[in-house]
Order: sequence, then C-alpha cells, then structure tokens
Amino acid sequence: MNLKLFLAASALATLVAAPALAQPGTPLTPEQREARFKEGDKNGDNKLDKAEWIAIVPDAMKAQADQIWSSRIDADGDGFITKDQFMALRMGPRPGGN
Repeated sequence: MNLKLFLAASALATLVAAPALAQPGTPLTPEQREARFKEGDKNGDNKLDKAEWIAIVPDAMKAQADQIWSSRIDADGDGFITKDQFMALRMGPRPGGN
C-alpha cells in the first residue's frame, strides 16, 4: 500500500472512531463503537454495506472513502463489513505513533 493511502486510511479510521467532543486520537470505547455501528446500520441487518459505511464517514474523508473501503474496510471483498469486523478494526492511533 502506498504511503498516501496508508495515511489516508489511518486518518479516516481515527476520524470515524472519534466522537464529536473527544480529543483527537482518543479511541472510542466499545460502547461508543457499537453505537457508531448501529448509527450506520440503517436496514438493521447487523452489517454495513459500502453506502452505510460511507454515510458515517466524516465529510473531510469522503473523497478517499471508496479507496479506503476497498483496501482496508472490506478487505475480504464480500461487499459488507459485519459488526464483529467493524469492532475489530484498529481505530485511533497505533502504539508507537505508526
């Protein structure tokens, strides 16, 4: 993965994970992550398709959302992300700042 895509994916993951009033880089609690997932799961099927996921992506990152969806979010290419997959995503800063 090229550096720009990696940085965009990292930034998007941080922004998607950060609640409106949290400090930047503060990871969401499991409860907050679950609430974020439920916010996106409009049809209640316990998974997010691309459109549902993009709907919860911050506006500033929407330009890169397609590329990030394909390369990081829907890594197995099945067209959706389950709640378990969403909860397992690394969201927020990596240890050591990487």
